[in-house]
Amino acid sequence: MKNLIYQFYNEGLGKLFCKKPIDHINKKIKSKSIRNILSFIIMFIYTVIILLIAGYVLYKKLPI
Repeated sequence: MKNLIYQFYNEGLGKLFCKKPIDHINKKIKSKSIRNILSFIIMFIYTVIILLIAGYVLYKKLPI
Protein backbone atom coordinates (compact mmCIF):
# COMPACT_ATOMS: atom_id res chain seq x y z
CA MET A 1 0.00 0.00 0.00
CA LYS A 2 2.87 2.38 0.76
CA ASN A 3 4.20 1.87 -2.76
CA LEU A 4 0.87 2.90 -4.31
CA ILE A 5 0.66 6.03 -2.17
CA TYR A 6 4.27 6.88 -3.05
CA GLN A 7 3.54 6.47 -6.76
CA PHE A 8 0.40 8.60 -6.56
CA TYR A 9 2.19 11.60 -5.03
CA ASN A 10 5.73 11.27 -6.43
CA GLU A 11 5.36 10.13 -10.04
CA GLY A 12 3.63 11.57 -13.07
CA LEU A 13 1.53 14.65 -12.36
CA GLY A 14 2.21 14.26 -8.65
CA LYS A 15 5.85 15.10 -9.22
CA LEU A 16 4.91 18.40 -10.84
CA PHE A 17 1.93 19.46 -8.75
CA CYS A 18 2.64 17.86 -5.39
CA LYS A 19 6.27 16.90 -4.81
CA LYS A 20 7.97 20.05 -6.11
CA PRO A 21 5.82 22.49 -4.10
CA ILE A 22 6.26 20.40 -0.95
CA ASP A 23 10.02 20.28 -1.46
CA HIS A 24 10.06 24.04 -1.95
CA ILE A 25 8.05 24.55 1.25
CA ASN A 26 10.42 22.27 3.16
CA LYS A 27 13.39 24.39 2.07
CA LYS A 28 11.82 27.78 2.86
CA ILE A 29 9.84 27.20 6.08
CA LYS A 30 11.58 26.14 9.28
CA SER A 31 8.52 25.47 11.45
CA LYS A 32 7.64 21.76 11.27
CA SER A 33 3.96 22.23 12.15
CA ILE A 34 3.42 24.83 9.42
CA ARG A 35 5.24 22.60 6.91
CA ASN A 36 3.01 19.66 7.81
CA ILE A 37 -0.16 21.72 7.48
CA LEU A 38 0.84 23.19 4.12
CA SER A 39 1.95 19.79 2.83
CA PHE A 40 -1.39 18.29 3.85
CA ILE A 41 -3.28 21.10 2.11
CA ILE A 42 -1.27 20.64 -1.10
CA MET A 43 -1.78 16.86 -1.04
CA PHE A 44 -5.50 17.27 -0.33
CA ILE A 45 -6.01 19.75 -3.19
CA TYR A 46 -4.01 17.53 -5.56
CA THR A 47 -6.09 14.48 -4.61
CA VAL A 48 -9.39 16.32 -5.09
CA ILE A 49 -8.32 17.69 -8.48
CA ILE A 50 -7.18 14.25 -9.71
CA LEU A 51 -10.45 12.66 -8.54
CA LEU A 52 -12.49 15.36 -10.29
CA ILE A 53 -10.54 14.83 -13.52
CA ALA A 54 -11.02 11.06 -13.27
CA GLY A 55 -14.74 11.52 -12.63
CA TYR A 56 -15.08 13.85 -15.60
CA VAL A 57 -13.26 11.45 -17.91
CA LEU A 58 -15.42 8.54 -16.77
CA TYR A 59 -18.57 10.62 -17.18
CA LYS A 60 -17.64 11.54 -20.77
CA LYS A 61 -16.49 8.03 -21.75
CA LEU A 62 -19.24 5.92 -20.19
CA PRO A 63 -22.78 6.30 -21.48
CA ILE A 64 -24.89 6.96 -18.42
